[in-house]
Amino acid sequence: MERWRTRRADRGLRLTGLVLLAVAGGALHRLWALHVPHEAAGLLAYGLGAVAYVGASSGAALVILGRHLFDEVAVSARWGRG
Repeated sequence: MERWRTRRADRGLRLTGLVLLAVAGGALHRLWALHVPHEAAGLLAYGLGAVAYVGASSGAALVILGRHLFDEVAVSARWGRG
């Protein structure tokens, strides 16, 4: 995973995160514009909600972490593999 340690890769990951946040914002805007009552929500409303959730979650992680997304994390022996 050494190729993800460059500045160019960091900028690319963060830019991808911003694009995903924009997609999530567009999905939320479209969902808001539907004016669907809660009891009558259909497949489109659930799909837009899922796109907004996944896009916002992964986009925020990419923007915040960038190339550090793939860093190794030290785990104590108690939680490691036996």
